[in-house]
Amino acid sequence: MLVQAARRLALIFAAVLGSTVVVSVLLGLAAGKSLGRSVAIGLYVAGAVALLGCFVMGARGPLRGTGASGENTPLLGARKVRRATSDERTEATRTALLLFALGLVLVVIGSVIDPAHRAF
Repeated sequence: MLVQAARRLALIFAAVLGSTVVVSVLLGLAAGKSLGRSVAIGLYVAGAVALLGCFVMGARGPLRGTGASGENTPLLGARKVRRATSDERTEATRTALLLFALGLVLVVIGSVIDPAHRAF
């Protein structure tokens, strides 16, 4: 079970990293900029978006909205309010942790390969 979960997480990380690199390279080529710098900036942006998603998922409160027929709706447009189940709260916490790890890894990889800023 843990091996399957690790495989899924690795697939998510690889897909995000790969798509970010491909889009960054294409935009860098179109702009006529250095490929290393454009990939680093793309990783910075993707990491910042993941960290922002981490904040949004982690800041959700314990209340959830329900519509007139019982379906889940956003809290602002809800007719009724209910407390989130423990499974919903656990899922929100795990999603926030995943997004935090993803964002941190993307920013660190971007800072390592950034040709404009060298650590050593």
